[in-house]
Amino acid sequence: MTDKKKVPLKRFSSHFSSKLFIAFFCCVMFPISIIFLVNNYRSEQLIKSQAVYSNEKVLSQAADFLEYKISSLKNIIDIISLDDTVQTILKTSNSYYRENKGNWFIQTTDMKNIIYNSYLTSDIESVRLYMPDGPASFEETAEFKELSEAEQSDWYVRINEIGLLSTAWIPSSFFDPEEKDSYVSIVKRIPNMDSINKYIGIIKGDIPSIFFDQIIAQMTITPDTTVVLYNSHKEIITSAGNKAFMKLNTLQNLLTDNSITGDGTLSYITDADEDYLIGSYDLTQADWKLVMLIPMTDVLSPSKVYRYQILLISILVVAYLIPALYITSHSITRRIRRLEHHMKKAISNNFDIAPLKNGSDEIGNLTASFDQLVEKIRYLMEKQYEYGYEIKNLELKVLQSLINPHFLYNTLDMIYWLSIKNNVPAISATVNSLAQFYKLSLGHGEDFVLLSSELDHVRAYVNIQNMRFEDRIQLRIDIEEQFLSCQIIKIILQPLVENSILHGIRERKDESGTIYIKAREKDNKLIITVADSGVGMSEETLQNLRDKPNSNTSYGVWNINERIRLCYGEDYGLYFTSKQNRGTCVFITVPLSLTSDSINRLD
Repeated sequence: MTDKKKVPLKRFSSHFSSKLFIAFFCCVMFPISIIFLVNNYRSEQLIKSQAVYSNEKVLSQAADFLEYKISSLKNIIDIISLDDTVQTILKTSNSYYRENKGNWFIQTTDMKNIIYNSYLTSDIESVRLYMPDGPASFEETAEFKELSEAEQSDWYVRINEIGLLSTAWIPSSFFDPEEKDSYVSIVKRIPNMDSINKYIGIIKGDIPSIFFDQIIAQMTITPDTTVVLYNSHKEIITSAGNKAFMKLNTLQNLLTDNSITGDGTLSYITDADEDYLIGSYDLTQADWKLVMLIPMTDVLSPSKVYRYQILLISILVVAYLIPALYITSHSITRRIRRLEHHMKKAISNNFDIAPLKNGSDEIGNLTASFDQLVEKIRYLMEKQYEYGYEIKNLELKVLQSLINPHFLYNTLDMIYWLSIKNNVPAISATVNSLAQFYKLSLGHGEDFVLLSSELDHVRAYVNIQNMRFEDRIQLRIDIEEQFLSCQIIKIILQPLVENSILHGIRERKDESGTIYIKAREKDNKLIITVADSGVGMSEETLQNLRDKPNSNTSYGVWNINERIRLCYGEDYGLYFTSKQNRGTCVFITVPLSLTSDSINRLD
């Protein structure tokens, strides 16, 4: 019979373990999947943003370098064109050289020195001057050609299309079809410095194409990146990368269809179901445009490696978690059965059991909570007895605080010296205030008094202190008459006023100050405020007042708070605020009207 009952219990236990295993597995796989997807997405976005940023920098830096080099080459050509010697020689007629053959040799030598020694750099391979007259009309050389020969060429037509002082960049095929794409020529008309609207010749500088090829080649940072540099006449200056996109019509269609501006900003585009990054830069020093096209497959190739690594790590983690989750699910059900047996044992032994160690996770915490519950039941039973004893003990402390030997001795001593030193009615006033103080303190044995009686008690105390301290303490009471008839626990204001005087006002340099007592109603509660203009206190001292004191220093304040809470409940008591060198404020919260239940609790 017993064996038959154990079989379904084991089946149920196994079934519960399986459900736990499935739940744990789903809980683990869900965040792993989310992490994998988020990491994949974020890594792809990060790589894209980094690719845009880095390639924009590459495009901008290459364009800036080209601008700088073009500007430098133009400056060299301008310097040669405007040189005084060059201007003089080009203005000299051919008849002069026929009459002075020796001068032709000297002047042409000077011209060559200017071209090759003074201004020419390694970027310019050769310089040629075309002139209508001068040395070329006497004898042509590699450096000097007659302008009439150039006027029949296509490149001369292009020169005439631009301004007099403008510069043209012309491919080498215009000058020598066999030298196609081997160099790029910078061509400019040489202005006549005597008449700026006229020109006296043309200067042509040849720059090897390899100079531009090296700059463009450095921009191909991925295998299939395409970079093309071309002019406004749709002539390619140089290019590098994937040749499939080096056709200008294709590139220009991509730029136009996607509204790509020439400011160097890269944009995402799609062409033939493929994604690309494209950007262009318009060079201001020449009529050139620099275009960069990068396939997104090249950009995202590093993310694939990262994705495979994350996937492999996830698989390894799952392979490790499967046996761990299986063991964990069975461990949990075993410890649940142990807790069940422990609870039954507690009930049968009338809660008199030793604590059970059942791990440190949620089940262990549940076991510990049950043990704490058992301990709490015993504690509450003992606490019920202790509360009655503590109330009587607090009443004894109140009676002890009513008869303050130091205060009584100091007052009698003051009366004695006043009677010797001054023959004035102050002695009778002092004795009268002292008598009233103790009369109100002792009363007729009642525990509750009217708020007006508490205020009279405070006035009597402050009067006595003012006789002692030469009227340096001001008492300001601002309470509406309707609150004066409210019943409150006896002697809760005077200890607070005493603290304000001794630990607040008397510690000021002038040993003087003001105490304010106010009352207001909020949510059917009476809130009495006792504030002073004393030295205030630190946060540490405030905390000591809120805690149960270890000495008699703050016992009176703590005693008031405990009496209020024992009588009215945990929602009532004292609350302190203080600022150093500005004063302290105590808020006393009691019910606006006292019920019979509250009186019975105090009894």
